[in-house]
Amino acid sequence: MNPSNVSDVEIDPLLDAELTEVSVIMTRELIVAGPEQPIAELRDLFSRVEFHHIPVVIDQKLVGIVSDYDTAKCLGEAGIEVDGSTARGIMSTELVTADATTSIECAAILLLENDISCLPIIDDDELLVGLVTWKDLLRYFVYHAR
Repeated sequence: MNPSNVSDVEIDPLLDAELTEVSVIMTRELIVAGPEQPIAELRDLFSRVEFHHIPVVIDQKLVGIVSDYDTAKCLGEAGIEVDGSTARGIMSTELVTADATTSIECAAILLLENDISCLPIIDDDELLVGLVTWKDLLRYFVYHAR
């Protein structure tokens, strides 16, 4: 089919120049933890899912991030926890964040320049609204970017 004008062309919304904000690619339905969540529970959760980061929140406000790597570091040689017993003891608290209107390109730069693998997305009240990972960005650039 040869479209006769632009309105006849079906455009992938991810290719629309106005939709290059992280809100288009971020994960909105998140599993979160509280600061007092036991590390054993987090490690068990990571063993059952395909993601590698869990935001730590208090009343939806982001206070940290725990990764599967963080939980693995807490195991001694016998597989017994040796460092901290809750998310609070192992979570990263110096966070790089963005808002939903941040460009996808800027999000990629933030991950690269800060050597991080996920970018929490917060609103004006600093409440967690989503998460963008390096895989989300790679998927966008491979399948949708021009």
